[in-house]
Amino acid sequence: GDAEGVEEIVGHFRGEGRKVTALRVSHAFHSPLMEPMLADFRKVVEALSYERPRLPIVSTVTGQEITGDELTSPDYWMQHVRSTVRFADAVRALDGLGVCRFLELGPEGTLTALAQAVLEDTSRADGDVPLLVSTLRKDRSETGSLLSALAGVFVTGGQVDWTAVIGDGVAGTVELPTYAFQRRRFWPAPALPEVVAGAGGEVDARFWEAVEREDLDSLAGELDLEADTVGAVLPALASWRRQRREQAELDGDLYRVQWQAISGLPRGGTLSGRWLVVVPDALAEDGWAGSVRDALTAAGADVVWWTCEPGPDMNRAHLAGRLEGLGSVTGVVSLLSFAGNAPASEVPYDGVPLAVSASLVLVQALGDAGVGGPLWVVTRGAVSVGGSDGPVDAVQAA
Repeated sequence: GDAEGVEEIVGHFRGEGRKVTALRVSHAFHSPLMEPMLADFRKVVEALSYERPRLPIVSTVTGQEITGDELTSPDYWMQHVRSTVRFADAVRALDGLGVCRFLELGPEGTLTALAQAVLEDTSRADGDVPLLVSTLRKDRSETGSLLSALAGVFVTGGQVDWTAVIGDGVAGTVELPTYAFQRRRFWPAPALPEVVAGAGGEVDARFWEAVEREDLDSLAGELDLEADTVGAVLPALASWRRQRREQAELDGDLYRVQWQAISGLPRGGTLSGRWLVVVPDALAEDGWAGSVRDALTAAGADVVWWTCEPGPDMNRAHLAGRLEGLGSVTGVVSLLSFAGNAPASEVPYDGVPLAVSASLVLVQALGDAGVGGPLWVVTRGAVSVGGSDGPVDAVQAA
């Protein structure tokens, strides 16, 4: 608009302590001030050749989805340069169409921030939070920003042609990690093509492909039925087929851990040698901890009852120094996972629960002190093995 009107608005917001920055542009685009150049602009846009879009487009002129005929018309671009930008309406229209990823192609993240502000005032029916990411950021590496944006799209389910991004056969790629100590992968794998077995497999496959396409004429001819008869059940058939396919894909991504009781194990086994039992100071007189010592002693172990105080002062070097004088042991049993049950230890150390950090320090100190033998870290409630068990304790499971 006119400079005087703009300065009045600028002064209002500056008076409220807001930061105001003028756009660096050559013309007052999208305003009535563009009217003197519209005649010359029309000559330019009428001389251009247009191609129909291959993807659906929402216009910031109308704030709605635009047709190919409109987008290839010189009149549309005349309106575009003169009319108000309906950016918020366009973002809401995309959200209403189910768009869940907004990728900004530009030198800054300005539009990403604006789109986020628009979407904060809306609520999606599916409850999903849309992804908003910019391909370039100020004061950041262009390569890093672009790859981070593509990674954001990829991990939210978007399709990325990585061969086009980093080339084919690039060295340095690694397999996705397995779960700790389990050496099993639970990452979703790409769905394999559905194999249709049996003599009628190919015929069945063609039938269901026609159902999914809702190809009424093809199905009516294949079944030798009237089109009205097939049309009455086709929507229900297509819906049933899609639901079964989606459920099959979902079932393929699920897994369940099951525990099975093993019977017939020998009882009354014996132990030998020196066994180190590491106990938090606060549990040294605890009856449950004492039962562990009694069980080891009853099995024939020479138990070394060793207490320490988990906490910020429990450092690796100090613990290793104490362990060096113990000599060799046959095995180590740690009850430090119960450090979180001790008084005054409810606050995690450096953001890590005390039960976890204390157990990790013990592992490091045992290695530094050269104490051999297997280590058993005793937990309680780390897994649920039956319907009567309570919820899994996340700290114990860690």
